[in-house]
Amino acid sequence: MQLDWNIILHPAFSTALALLIVAGSAVAIGRNRLAARQRANGHATADRLSAALDRIDIGVVLLNSDTRAEFINRAFREQFRLPDAKADSKPPLIALMYHCRDTHAFEVPDDELDGFIATRTEMIRAGDPTPLNLRLANGQVLRLCCTALPDGGRMLSYTPVTDLVRRNDNYADRDCYLAMRGTGDLFAPRHLDAAE
Repeated sequence: MQLDWNIILHPAFSTALALLIVAGSAVAIGRNRLAARQRANGHATADRLSAALDRIDIGVVLLNSDTRAEFINRAFREQFRLPDAKADSKPPLIALMYHCRDTHAFEVPDDELDGFIATRTEMIRAGDPTPLNLRLANGQVLRLCCTALPDGGRMLSYTPVTDLVRRNDNYADRDCYLAMRGTGDLFAPRHLDAAE
């Protein structure tokens, strides 16, 4: 097939070709601007979400699929006395666990600590969603929940439940409340006394 230079050099063809080039460039520029705007909106949303997570009292750690921390919020840093430099370095899960060991964060006897850490680490890596109460050496109790994420990562949440757990620690009160459950009569003197 031979090119007919008369058609290519014809002013109408040249104008149409120039318009196609300009339109293609405009589409490419528009796509680039849209993508940049979407990235900016995505970053703004991520920044807002990060700021919101830093203002709640629930500790949050986002781990990637290699169990390296991608995000650690302010509550977790305070709960476990994790320095900002260490948190911002995106440490692996095991480094976070060793930090807790080294700072004696857990209310666990020293001879049981390595087994405790190994078990918790394995639960998190497996994505086990079973909630677990962690007793800290400072008297706090945190409810650890692990959520497996679609990309293979994990979200760990550490919810303060000290008041709920410590209230149930008084076994004398617990036995009293359990004994009151034994009767179906809600107006029995025991129930009324408990209500007062």
